[in-house]
Amino acid sequence: MKAGKLSYGTDMCIDKIKNKKAKLIIVSEDASDNTKEKFTHLSKESDIPIYIYGLKDETSRSIGKDNKTVFAVLDTNFAKKIKQMFEDLKGAIC
Repeated sequence: MKAGKLSYGTDMCIDKIKNKKAKLIIVSEDASDNTKEKFTHLSKESDIPIYIYGLKDETSRSIGKDNKTVFAVLDTNFAKKIKQMFEDLKGAIC
């Protein structure tokens, strides 16, 4: 957050996706179906990886905010690391 490599909130994230600044999208599992569908569609259109993970209380707390359901990672290396972490987690669950 402090490094400016993360954006949050629906409108801000849509802007970052449309301006091709988002490298990865994370949507909380308890986001509305409409929000999940909207960002899944934007992800496919823009060829940006998306992960639907965690509850908004947990994900919001992890960045020091309240009630945020959508996050856009803006840094390529940061996005690669998060993507690898999700892939490792997926492999551990299966």
